[in-house]
Amino acid sequence: MRTLRFVSTALGAAAVAAALVAAPASAASDGAATLKSAGVDAAKLAPGWKVVGDQIVWNGGETTLSLSPGAASNCQENYVCLYENRDFGGRRLQFRSPDLKNLVDYGFNDQMSSWHNRRSVDARWYYNIGGGTSRCMQAGARASYVGNADNDQATSLRIYTSGSAC
Repeated sequence: MRTLRFVSTALGAAAVAAALVAAPASAASDGAATLKSAGVDAAKLAPGWKVVGDQIVWNGGETTLSLSPGAASNCQENYVCLYENRDFGGRRLQFRSPDLKNLVDYGFNDQMSSWHNRRSVDARWYYNIGGGTSRCMQAGARASYVGNADNDQATSLRIYTSGSAC
């Protein structure tokens, strides 16, 4: 009888341990599946991302990519938001911290059709990684469509630290 209880307890503990070990892998595969269904290659993303609901989040929300078109339309205060489609539609990539961002690292290279700068400082988007031809995004301004020539051309973004840089 004691042997049967020991075996039963040991098997139960092994099943619980196996479930605990499998849970993180399952969660990771769910995140990868979410990214894949949104057309985002997880291998090309900047390190430190995690999937939270319908968003990919970096650095505790400093940068987020909304995967669901319904979640994309509102740009939060103090962010610069880039939109996949005209009229602030489709996926939204938003940044808060001032510096240079390569959109390749966020699965958003050559994807921008509209933008909204809700910061008190200017920003600039570039055709190339880290520079080259650029367009100004004045503080508080927005563009519902960047135009045919600039559509799907943004590769990097710089958010400045001083008010007027454009």
